[in-house]
Amino acid sequence: MTGLNFGIPRPIGTGLPTEQPILLTHAASTFLDAHARIVAAGKVIKARIDKRETQMVAVPGLIALATLLYCVFHGYIVSGVILAAIVGFGALCLAGMVSAVIGKPTDPTPAQLIAIGVEEVQRFAPLMNRGRYQWVRRDYDFVGVFPDTGFVYYFGPTTRWQHLLMAGRQTVRQVRVNITTKISQTSTSTTAHGRRYALAPTRNVAVLSKGKSTTTHQTSTTTRTSHVLEIQYQAGAGTAPAWLSLNFGEDGRLAEDWRLMIAQTAGLA
Repeated sequence: MTGLNFGIPRPIGTGLPTEQPILLTHAASTFLDAHARIVAAGKVIKARIDKRETQMVAVPGLIALATLLYCVFHGYIVSGVILAAIVGFGALCLAGMVSAVIGKPTDPTPAQLIAIGVEEVQRFAPLMNRGRYQWVRRDYDFVGVFPDTGFVYYFGPTTRWQHLLMAGRQTVRQVRVNITTKISQTSTSTTAHGRRYALAPTRNVAVLSKGKSTTTHQTSTTTRTSHVLEIQYQAGAGTAPAWLSLNFGEDGRLAEDWRLMIAQTAGLA
């Protein structure tokens, strides 16, 4: 998921003091309250979904067990095992059909968290008074630049939902796009049997021909490429550096665009 925004706020500010190259600011209380409420509601929804899926498996299992116990009690051990397997499989298929008709409950939590995150960034960015700004969203992570004053901005779970404003030339050490490729293969085999002929010399004797069988093997390959924008920053000399990461998925061009913008803002390009 991607979100883009830009704007021109009030006159350009003077920037952070030299002794404070990084500014970490708490999000608004309205965002924190809404975030806590949505996360709590999401846990309840997830528990309901997990309970439903457990019931879909447990109920057919209990039916099969009851069938087996009934047959064993009446002395039908072997046939009871077979019957229990058939009944259990049928109940499982029926439960699957019911689940498909009813549909799986949807969890609105991700969309709600993204919505309040966008609102918070839209509220905060103009208040910084750092000149022109532009930001992008990837899932729950937001990164932005203030090109006129050389500031880089981040908001998301990495900073525990605090606004991070960095004086780019003083703090950003490197910006890169990490590309990973995942390859998965699926193989299928299909066997087709030709016609078999019967030769009957007499009414009670017949000879069956061997026939011909053809087996076809098919292999499908799926390749997925992921582009992760990584930003290394450091509060000062001798302090431990840290990383920010945003996953752009298969959109490598957008990831490279933002790598360049951040590098230019931080004076690295």
